[in-house]
Amino acid sequence: MNRREASKLETRQLILQAARRLFAQKGPEDCTIRDIARKAGVSPASVVVHFQSKTALLEEALTRDLDQALSELITSMPGDLPLLERLLHLATGFFRLYDANRNLYRALIRHTVFEPAGETPHMTGMTARYFQILGSLVEAEKSRGLIRAEVDSQVAAGAIFSLYLGALILLFREPDMSVEMVAEGLTAMTGQYLEGIKTS
Repeated sequence: MNRREASKLETRQLILQAARRLFAQKGPEDCTIRDIARKAGVSPASVVVHFQSKTALLEEALTRDLDQALSELITSMPGDLPLLERLLHLATGFFRLYDANRNLYRALIRHTVFEPAGETPHMTGMTARYFQILGSLVEAEKSRGLIRAEVDSQVAAGAIFSLYLGALILLFREPDMSVEMVAEGLTAMTGQYLEGIKTS
């Protein structure tokens, strides 16, 4: 890496660090590119050069936390748990992360999940990784003869993810709902779905 590239990388990291702090303190809606630039000690134009929009900056600033959380949840997941409990281990871990700052992560989800995949590459990659993990868990159950052989693992992963997303929406929309309450609802929904694809 030459000196110019190192300088660009350092500037990018300064911007990301400033954005993380300001997003957490003020919330993404109340932060401007100018605020972030001032905090990072760079010009607003420099922020725009590195990140095309505030949404792109928000995505990159926060999906690192999501990626790290997923890695930790996979590492800490006991392999001998039933499928439903392993799925809830993953989902509840994310619910707890989001619950620590619902406003911040609500903004991330609102600005990324429903946008075109090409415009939100970090969240797209994160979602693909999560789908792959869910599909692998279902496939492992199939190989053990616990899920019917004709069940498509990716379709099942999509169904399970949809239930998770529905519970996540509830967490964000209902301030009085605790993580435990949302997880309980998700357990009931996912458990009922899994009953439909299990071997008899």
